[in-house]
Amino acid sequence: MSDDQSTKFAQSQALFILALVSGLLLFPPQKSNSLHAQGLDARAIAVAVEKQLITAIEKSEKSVVAISKIKTKKQQFQSRVPAPFGLDPNQQFNESQNPQNLSFIPNEFGSGILIPDSTNQKRTLILTNYHLTQGGPVEGQKTIPENRIYIHTVNRRGFYAEIIAADPRSDLAVLVPARDLPREYAQSLTPIKYGNTESIRKGQFVIALGNPYAIARDGSPSASWGIVSNFHRFPVPVKKHFFDQEIAKEETLHHFGTLLQVDTRLDLGTSGGALLDLDGNLIGITTSLAALDGYEKSTGYAIPIDNSTKRIINSLSAGLEAEYGFLGIQPTTIERSQARHNFIGNSPLRDPFYVSAINVKQHSPAQLAGMQPHDLILSINGKKLTNHLELMREVGKAGAGNEVKLQILRGRKPRELTLTVKLGKWPVVDDEGIVQTQYRHPLWRGLRVDYPTARSKFTYSPFSYPPAVVVTHIDPESPAQLAGLKEGTFISHINNQAIKTPDLFYQEVQKISNSQQVTLQLLDGRKVILPPIK
Repeated sequence: MSDDQSTKFAQSQALFILALVSGLLLFPPQKSNSLHAQGLDARAIAVAVEKQLITAIEKSEKSVVAISKIKTKKQQFQSRVPAPFGLDPNQQFNESQNPQNLSFIPNEFGSGILIPDSTNQKRTLILTNYHLTQGGPVEGQKTIPENRIYIHTVNRRGFYAEIIAADPRSDLAVLVPARDLPREYAQSLTPIKYGNTESIRKGQFVIALGNPYAIARDGSPSASWGIVSNFHRFPVPVKKHFFDQEIAKEETLHHFGTLLQVDTRLDLGTSGGALLDLDGNLIGITTSLAALDGYEKSTGYAIPIDNSTKRIINSLSAGLEAEYGFLGIQPTTIERSQARHNFIGNSPLRDPFYVSAINVKQHSPAQLAGMQPHDLILSINGKKLTNHLELMREVGKAGAGNEVKLQILRGRKPRELTLTVKLGKWPVVDDEGIVQTQYRHPLWRGLRVDYPTARSKFTYSPFSYPPAVVVTHIDPESPAQLAGLKEGTFISHINNQAIKTPDLFYQEVQKISNSQQVTLQLLDGRKVILPPIK
């Protein structure tokens, strides 16, 4: 943003406050009988608003950190925007420079939030955006990373951090200190408190804390304020094709309309920052607009910290892959006139658009729950649907293995039905982008399995749902490898017991002792014998 634009933005905020106070002067409380009293009332309200902003910021600012991503090798950083405040984007960096020195300007930077540890391990956890952590060090890995990640906290202190899990689909990542922090320092790092996103309304005042242009390296985040502009906003849609994996990698959960639009100042570097309510509680994680065509826009977006986002954060905090729900249908949005063709007599359809299942995949969660082609899906878990993107968003947010209730309309003589669906797993395209340091299930005889759609590269086509589990990992020299099993193999039975989910697989193998021989039947009909373990 230019100096002129910044001045105009500041003027607009000042004018807003002036208009607010002027309005209070023009329409004072009925009990005020004098102009002097009116002025005092208006000023008191303005001061109360100011005090509330200050209190909210003071409550949470110590929970917001600045992040520096530093190249491990001397490299030149090419900037797409003019350098602000005299910073030289073509300056060269290397890891020997000290990020605690305020004169050190990182080549890549952003924000993060200290969050509670849902695993009760009392660790220091930092939530941030996935795109800020790419190429960073992973906890437990010995390879030299492309980047190092430095966290700047209060009192000009800081530490290097590692990734415990990162998820490209939600654009979220959780970091931990690379080394144990001194006890006194760790205790001074206060996790933020979560707010209630269910009560957020358009026009609600919000506060953003972040690290614009890397100027929060002293541990003091910069604040801005504004309002919630809208809900369920969509980034520019990804024009993907089922068989073009590279394009499909660009798609995130947010392309289905999860984001809050806010008009706070979200300049370069405020991605990963905190969006607060007026009580200073966390209601979103900001993601600033990238530099577009050489200039900045002050409006931006935030990922709401709702229950589904907390589910993702909790998975990442445990070092696990974040999993998304999968229904197994091809949905589409149709107009009311088109939907009415499926009915006779008096049509119950009153809304302009409806969600229809074009087809239902065989063996899919939807088919197992009783869904049929041409069913109209009216709502999911009580939330009314107006287009198929909303259905895909809510199914994805619900998570793999969880149940959802679908209200549907079916038949020439329409009747409403409620279907309970236990969801499968959304096919991961960008599996190389996922960072996880823990797994939901242990290795069994050298193999690990997942939902049949766990990785799109293993699924036969986007139009099938194999009634099996897929092998996602084989340990070298293990019984599984010696028996000829490979990654991508589909297993449909264990000792003649049909299995369609990883939970069922691991329930069955727990019944088998090491001294037993095991027969695995593959989806193509072949049988593989795993000998007893001596």
